[in-house]
Order: sequence, then structure tokens, then C-alpha cells
Amino acid sequence: MQLALLVQLSIALLAGELAGMLPIGAWTGACIALAAPIAVLVVGALLARRAGKLMDQRVRGGGELLFAFNARAPWLAAICMAAAAASDLHREFAPRVGNATVVVFLVACGIATTLAAYANAWTIERRLRESSLMRELDAAMPVHPMPSRGAFVLAQARAGLVPLLAPLIVPMLLGEAAAWIAAREFPGMPERADLARVGGSIGGALLLFVLVPVIVPPLLGLRRLAPGSMRDELEALAKDAGVGVREIWVWPTDGLIANAAVMGVLPGMRCVMLSDCLLECMTREQVRAVMAHELGHVVRRHLPWMLAVILACWTLAGAAVEPVAEGIWQRATEDMADGSRDGLAQVVSLARDGTVLLLGILAFGFASRRFERQADTFAVQLLSARESREDATPESVEAMVGALGAVALLNHVPPSRPSWRHGSIAWRQEYLRTLVGRRCDGFAIDRLVAVLCWGSLCAVIAAFALGMRVF
Repeated sequence: MQLALLVQLSIALLAGELAGMLPIGAWTGACIALAAPIAVLVVGALLARRAGKLMDQRVRGGGELLFAFNARAPWLAAICMAAAAASDLHREFAPRVGNATVVVFLVACGIATTLAAYANAWTIERRLRESSLMRELDAAMPVHPMPSRGAFVLAQARAGLVPLLAPLIVPMLLGEAAAWIAAREFPGMPERADLARVGGSIGGALLLFVLVPVIVPPLLGLRRLAPGSMRDELEALAKDAGVGVREIWVWPTDGLIANAAVMGVLPGMRCVMLSDCLLECMTREQVRAVMAHELGHVVRRHLPWMLAVILACWTLAGAAVEPVAEGIWQRATEDMADGSRDGLAQVVSLARDGTVLLLGILAFGFASRRFERQADTFAVQLLSARESREDATPESVEAMVGALGAVALLNHVPPSRPSWRHGSIAWRQEYLRTLVGRRCDGFAIDRLVAVLCWGSLCAVIAAFALGMRVF
């Protein structure tokens, strides 16, 4: 879903450049954009009803089909948004209501599609909760009442949409605002606008990193992990890792979401968040492994390095694509009339931007998955070190492998399902099993990530020094 949301946002922002590429009227384009959430709501409801009947007959497969359909729903929205953006929608309505309104409309259609998928998933989640009730009572596990459909959709949106959209939208908006101000103050100097855009984006990202520990707790209704043996173990783990943690929060999700996150880059404000489902349904060893994984992100400084990697991915992609696009443009327009150049310029520009976006996405996905692998590795290193071992112990590896498997099971995610930023659960588990018995100070993943981080920083500095466009 993360990748699909990024593509949706890119399509919405490029609506002005895509406008008129397809012979589709403005109102037809608007209807196409609205068709995605409506289709997902209707088709998903039918699949949920079918899944319910199959569950009554004790036949498997219905729920898996609905979850697979919901996983593809954001891509359906992206396709519909692209068709709407390529229609006359922007040309017709942007002069009347403004470009921002058209962008917001397209983004809203994408978000509505995801919310429709959440609404249909509630039906199956409720049935699964009811079917496991007796087992949970027999195991003396906490039993949560199933929230209403509206509360469920809201909880899923806060967990799935806000953490993804805020880091994308806030820096982008601040960057565009800074570029607009620079363009007004320094007309005819586009390099100043580009520099201001980068500065605004970096400032927005830093602002989010600093304020996240303050904003998120009230937003998600977090509560402090109660004193006890579990809290003592997690605090001791953070101390062993050399990480200052101001607070350990419990994320109340009514037992629906198994997830964890570390928030904040400043030691005095840094917090760790663990969902109630994760704490209640995992073993102590698995909870410690999850905590160690989150601490790994801090120790390896993944949050600040991520900014450098993001800038480097799209900067290098732009540096590779720009000369090719320029060469194609020069060759194609040598004997072309001026009137025909405008249409070709739009095509070449969109092809260039689309290629840069695709290459940047692929590069960042590769780097992000290695960050996650390094955090998994750090968890094994930390847990093994607590046993006074210099090599990776089978117990530490199995704790992390089991934690990943529990996350997949509790979140109804097939272990083999690919993930753009994290990699599939099966991929991560297979790698972890290769660590047993190996020295903890000689893992290749640490060297690879170091090369990625420092290489990214050098690439960004070189781009500034050479006056290249930093995306």
C-alpha cells in the first residue's frame, strides 16, 4: 500500500502535465476517479458476503480472496486517477476552483478507495474475532470487543494512512511553499527556487522527526506501559543497546493490529510504541526481539540516514535520465515544425518524470529493505550479546523469526507477500536463519548499509556542488 499511495500522490501532483493526453471529457474524468472507491466498496462487499457464506460452511478461501482484493485496491485507484488526470478534468476545473482543489479531489478519491477496503475488511475481521473467542478464553488471553465498522475504519486509517501520508505531504507542501516564495522574490532565477524547494522539504522532514513524539501519543490515544516485569525487561534492553528512551507506549488497537515503531530523533524525546495485540499475543522472547529491532533503527541512525537516501535516490535517477531525455528531444525535433514540438515536449517531459519516479522508487525500496534487514540483524546481535555470546545464538535468531511470523499471522499477511519497504516476511526469515553461529561483528549487511548511507550523502553533496537538480 505504501508504494501505491506514493504513486497516487505523484499522479495527483502531475495532473496539470497529464491534462488532455486522453480524449476524455472533464466530467467523465471525474466519474472515472470516483469509480475506484465505488467499485472497491461494491465488489468488496460482495466478496465479504461470499466469504461469510464460505465460513458458515467451514470452507477456506473466501477471506483470503477479499484480503487479496483489498491489497490491490490502491492500484485500481491509481489507474483510475491516472485516467482522470489525463482527461480534461484539470483544464476544465483548475481555472475555476484552482489547481490545489483538483489535486485534493484526486487524492481524496485514492484515500476513499482505501477506506472502502477497510470497511469491507471489517466484516471478515469480526467473523475471525468471533471464531477465535473460545480459543482465546481457553488460553486466558485478553478478549477485546469488536469495534463498530466506523471505529474500525478510523483505527485502520490512523494506523495505515496517517503515518504514510504525513511524511510525504508535509515536506512536499513546505518545499513547494518555499519554492513559490523564492520564485516571487527572485524572478528569472529557477535555481533559487529549486534550492528553496530542497530546503523546505528537508526542513519539513526534520520538523516531523522532532515533533512526532509530541503529536502521535494524543493522536493515537497511546497509554504508558504499566510498571512490571515486561517494562523492566524492555527498559533494560534499551539500556544494553545504549539507547535513551523517554517512554514506552502501548498503542490501543482493540487487538486488531500487531505493530511497533520508534519515534523521535532526539534522545530526550525518543519513544517506542508497541501495539496491544503485539504485547498480548506474542511471547516475551518475541516482544523483546521486536523491541530490539526498533532499537536497531536508532543505533544504526536509520531515521536521519533515510533522508539522505531519499534525496540521493531521486537525484541520481534524475542525473541518469535527464541527459537521455535531452538527447531524445534534440534528435526528435531536428526537422520538426514548431507547432508539433509542444505536444512532443509534453510527452518527453512526462516520460522523463515517470522514469525518474520509477527509478527512484526502485532504488529507495532496495535501500529501505536493507535498513530493515540491518535492524533484524541488530536484534539478533543484541539478544545474543545479552547471553554473553560473540556469535548469533539459535535462541536469538528464533525469537526474531518467530516475531516476524507472529506479525504476519496476526495482521493476516501471507509471509510470501512482497513489501516495497520491508521485504516479505519469508525473505527476512530466510536470511535470519543463515546467521546462526556467525560472529556478530562481521555481518555483511552492516557494511552494505554503510556504503549506501555514505554513498548517498556524497551523492547529494556532489549534486549541490555541481549545481545539479536535487529532487
